Amino acid sequence: MKKIFTLLVMMSVLVVNAQTIRVFYNDNALNDCDTVFVPIDEHGDQVDTYLGYQNMSNNEIVFQVRKEVISIPQDGDMMFCINDCYTGNLSQPHTMAAGQIVGADDHVNAFHAIYSGSSETALVKYTFFLTNDENDKISFFIAYGTGSSIKPADMTKILNAYPNPAVRMVNIEYAAPASNASLVIKNLTGREVYRTAVSQTGKKQVDISQFNPGVYLYGVEVGGKMLCTKKLLVK
Repeated sequence: MKKIFTLLVMMSVLVVNAQTIRVFYNDNALNDCDTVFVPIDEHGDQVDTYLGYQNMSNNEIVFQVRKEVISIPQDGDMMFCINDCYTGNLSQPHTMAAGQIVGADDHVNAFHAIYSGSSETALVKYTFFLTNDENDKISFFIAYGTGSSIKPADMTKILNAYPNPAVRMVNIEYAAPASNASLVIKNLTGREVYRTAVSQTGKKQVDISQFNPGVYLYGVEVGGKMLCTKKLLVK
């Protein structure tokens, strides 16, 4: 039974960690849940941000992009383009050849984020995912603001659980760019097993003694939207 459990855990981890698409900003590859900081001016002029992407696999893929607005001023407006432009939250499926790279300087095919609005802080999450497997994805944030006003969004990258694997208790360090946040744990089927309101930054000790052994996803939720998730292994 122990060997079977270990095999199932390894398979689950492979699913969670799958990432076929790589995204680049200023020629640097982004990690999952990285934040890109984009300065804006007080006049509310349109700001254009271009990112490149790559199919890391040896097969042709079909992918889509999802937009989730975390926070935006009343006069703010966000849209994105990838071949076509979208004012909604989901792109049409796009096909990429095996190993294909689309550079940020290819302004026709590159990922193009567009923002216009006041100088107040705005935060949006974008996710590239395979159309036939939404677990194979990479998410990143674009934070808009002036000067130091955009720096708090970097707290979305502070997410850590220890010990991991865990048996009875786990400590989770977290942060969020808003005060109305929740720390959430879900199993791999998406069922919520834990939730608690949290401050903007801190640490929670969570009793997991009643959790079934397996892989879970934990993360910070703001306004009903998960900012980022990481895996937690419960023995």
